[in-house]
Amino acid sequence: MGTGKTAVATRLAEMLGLRFVDTDTIVEQRVGYTVADIFERNGEAYFRDAESEALREVLQEPGAVISTGGGILLREENGRLLSAAGPLICLDASPRVIHERTRHDGARPLLAGPGDPISRITALLAERQPSYAKCRVHIDTDDLTAEGVAQAVVEALREDGRAVTLLPGGIKVPVSLRDRSYRIHVGSGCLSRIGCLCPPKHSQARAAVLISEALPRRHVDIVERSLVNAGWGVAVLTVPDGEPSKSLQVASRLYEELLDARLDRGSMMFALGGGVVGDLGGFVAATFLRGIDYAQIPTSLIAQVDSSIGGKTGVNLSRGKNLVGAFHHPRGVVIDTDVLGTLPPRELRSGLAEVIKHAAIADAELFEYLERQIGCVLDLDPLCLRYVIARNCQIKAEIVSADPYDRGVRGILNYGHTVGHALEKAAGEWELRHGEAVALGIVAESRLAARIGISTLEMAERQEALMRAAGLPSAAERVDFPHAAAAMGLDKKIEYGRLKVSLVPTIGKAQTLEDVDRVALENALRSVCAG
Repeated sequence: MGTGKTAVATRLAEMLGLRFVDTDTIVEQRVGYTVADIFERNGEAYFRDAESEALREVLQEPGAVISTGGGILLREENGRLLSAAGPLICLDASPRVIHERTRHDGARPLLAGPGDPISRITALLAERQPSYAKCRVHIDTDDLTAEGVAQAVVEALREDGRAVTLLPGGIKVPVSLRDRSYRIHVGSGCLSRIGCLCPPKHSQARAAVLISEALPRRHVDIVERSLVNAGWGVAVLTVPDGEPSKSLQVASRLYEELLDARLDRGSMMFALGGGVVGDLGGFVAATFLRGIDYAQIPTSLIAQVDSSIGGKTGVNLSRGKNLVGAFHHPRGVVIDTDVLGTLPPRELRSGLAEVIKHAAIADAELFEYLERQIGCVLDLDPLCLRYVIARNCQIKAEIVSADPYDRGVRGILNYGHTVGHALEKAAGEWELRHGEAVALGIVAESRLAARIGISTLEMAERQEALMRAAGLPSAAERVDFPHAAAAMGLDKKIEYGRLKVSLVPTIGKAQTLEDVDRVALENALRSVCAG
């Protein structure tokens, strides 16, 4: 309070061309009297409930600058929702300045009462400091006008490359690379804006849209129409659904079709679909004419939160997954949250394995949120979904930015994949989805961490319990264990004969073992093989 939130937010909205929304005003309009009167008649708890309800309402429609009450972060859930929606900015002021700005304002119920007002302000700030400390951007307003604070906010966001930046119609997450930085766009209805988000550089530019046969035709039509309206000449290329399409044979056919469609070095590939289409499309773009640009338009949850981000492309060989590939970072990733409503339930659950993985290796708060709210995510609650997807993109982006070519810290993203890939290979076609295999891999590798003393049984049990709550398996049926063990011996992470495995000592932290004991790892693999 007293930092000028309303005035600053009003000016900031004008500068950014966005709507201005004030949660206190919404509460007052709904209840019919002022915040001060609400505190007096109904109490603070009633106001906090109404405030939280107003916040969820305003976040349903993106593209706004939102001014909130100073105590809104006292509820942890509100902080998560705000952080997922865009950059969370805290306006700071000293107790003396806050007192000067509010001493003639009778509508400050938390400052009312006997005694020294500066002492009450100081105590209130101390109480809220843990919540305010979570804000990524802080602006000291003591000596600035509202105009000056608004300008300082804009400059702070420009300098903070990690901030999730709000856009009309959605949010964007930066992937900061030295020579090929790009943005992940997340929002409702993004398919219809793909032409604006990825405009052609020349009036004669041509594009290929790669899809699988199983993709709903309405998604293809929306993307094709948007690209044509933006000026692209478009060819749609189709591949069969499933892992067999990730092959050198299919890639070779696509090269010929790209030539038939008259694509050249200035053309662009749009990979519209799940992880198979993304991996294959990226690989073809990386190798056609020694490399053309491409964009990822993931339509499955697992592709949205994981495989579309980071530039890993590849195809499979008969002896293992992704054994031929290249690093080729996209020019952009466009995530339309609406398309998840068309996913079969099994595919949605499969994607949650990567969500849980990211939380386990990098964000204990996200993991706890999933333990409480996994049902809301499975029900496709818009706000839960937006938070989960945006936060996962941010985690993956930060790791990729630190290690774009997988030579160090990025290895923690392989958590669950050493055992998972082996199970996937041994299970046979369509016996296990990729996410289901990763879920089993996480269960096995968390047990391994407990057995060798890196972690505890409690950590392993929490991860297994969350997988079960998400509807994911903890044991693999009809898996040939010797086949899986042999596949693990061909893992891509083997270097100089040593197999690197990423493990989780405690939720939110990960580490990589340079040379894991093969017998212990095989025992962990065996522990999830039910047949």
